[in-house]
Formats: sequence, C-alpha cells, structure tokens
Amino acid sequence: MNGLLPFDPVNDAPLLSAYVDGELDGADLVRVESHLAASAEARAEVDRLRAFKTLTAGLRLREAPPEDWETFWRNIYNRSERSLGWLLVIVGVAVAGLWGLWQVALAVSAAELPVVVKGGLLAGATGLLVLLVSVLRERLYTRKRTRYDDIVR
Repeated sequence: MNGLLPFDPVNDAPLLSAYVDGELDGADLVRVESHLAASAEARAEVDRLRAFKTLTAGLRLREAPPEDWETFWRNIYNRSERSLGWLLVIVGVAVAGLWGLWQVALAVSAAELPVVVKGGLLAGATGLLVLLVSVLRERLYTRKRTRYDDIVR
C-alpha cells in the first residue's frame, strides 16, 4: 500500500472537478491520478467535466441595461424601508399582545370568575398559541423549499 487513503467515488467526487481545474496538489493529486489510472468510469467522468468546462468557458453573462439598474437601486430602498417597517410593527404588536395576555392572566387568576369563563379564556389563548406555532412552522418549512423542489426532469 502506498500510504494514501483509497479514493471514495461518492465522497471524493469533487476532487475530479478540482483535478480538471488544476487545483490539486500533493496527496490529493496522487490519489486522483492513481484512481484515474485504475478506473475507466473516472476517466470518462473527467472527460465529461473537461467538455463541460470547455463549453462553459465561452459563456458570458449579459450586462443588464442601465434602466434596469436604475430601477433596481430605486426599488431597493423601498423594499428595505418596508421590511424595517413591517419588522417594527410585528415587534410592537408582539410586545403589546404579550403584555395584554399577561394582564388577562393576572386578572383571571385574581378574579372570582366562573370556571366556564376561565376555561373559555384558556381555550382562546391556547387556540391563538396553536395558530401562531402553526404559521411559524409553515413559514420555516416553506423557507427551506422552493416551489420547484418537487419537479422531476
């Protein structure tokens, strides 16, 4: 054995791309070259990567027209301003709502309200909490996914 770790085609696949780009040296270069000498499939993958690199080397992004840049910069201020406004509104409503819930909890615990009223207030507060958690969970879930995740080509 030559003292090098064996090439793992699954975990070390990015090394093939780095090899094509000329970014490897040392032990990784030796590992990839010995793997290429032993694997026709790896040599075919390197050939595909080289062809892809040649194809994409000639591609250039088209510059956006100046009007589009002007519109972008004009709108970015509005978007950031509105985002800050919504954030402040949400924080204010949350603070006021929590304070209101605290006051209701203090009033219910101190007052001699019938059990039915206390149960109704508890059910309403629990329902609001369940809805809040549900909306937050859905928002977090949709943030991690795009609407194109389920599309199969």
